[in-house]
Amino acid sequence: MSSFEALVRDAANLPVAGWNFQVLGNRWVRGEPPWDLRAIARDAFRGSATLVDLGTGGGEFLASLAPLPGRTIATEGYAPNLRIARVRLSPLGVAVIPIGTDGRIDVPDASVDTVFDRHEAFDPAEVFRILRPGGTFVTQQVGESNYSALHRWFGATPVPPVNRVASAGSLSEEIARAGLRPVEAQEGRFPEWFRDVGAVVYFLRAAPWEVPGFTVERYRPQLRRLHETIERDGPWALEAQRLLVVARRPGASTEAQESS
Repeated sequence: MSSFEALVRDAANLPVAGWNFQVLGNRWVRGEPPWDLRAIARDAFRGSATLVDLGTGGGEFLASLAPLPGRTIATEGYAPNLRIARVRLSPLGVAVIPIGTDGRIDVPDASVDTVFDRHEAFDPAEVFRILRPGGTFVTQQVGESNYSALHRWFGATPVPPVNRVASAGSLSEEIARAGLRPVEAQEGRFPEWFRDVGAVVYFLRAAPWEVPGFTVERYRPQLRRLHETIERDGPWALEAQRLLVVARRPGASTEAQESS
């Protein structure tokens, strides 16, 4: 078994690139919500000519959905991920564009068939603006109680969410107020496990909003206690929360779908 110092040192020095956590192997055992997001996404953009993926990260998930619509645009607001996403997605014909904190998407009004969003903050009014009448919005969000035990352990308050992610109902209401029509809403809670403290350190470096200001030195006492707990009791179990909402912009296409 690796020592505490070796685990945190290696995790602190491991490069963080995009949202690809394969480097951790089975040290972080990730769960899945009770729906198949890939199947839902593929169904949503079947027949679409245009797709916008919000917050693509390093493009990992979007690439897994190929083949993609002929005109696919991915946005990303974290500068280090832009290069990674472009390298991964350019061969698939995807244009990767930056997006600012104002949430403005650099595409014309009513020009997009499908907007897909996996875990990215969004402006519902902006999604409405770019969707064509009858267009579809699919979003999976991280619920605000996700990993609540982690926040308690480190005595940290995560960065407040932009969207209303207390529940699938509250997220649906936010989306509906922008003029979109929710047609599906689900919520899932499921366990995930960290097998060693180094995997936790790497995760917190990749997701700095979870424990703002995280460094190994600042949180060394909590990390050492966590290491001792995992050594004694086994993998550290946390509860994940995911919300799914599928919505459409009202219009002739939507009405035709609902009457068929």
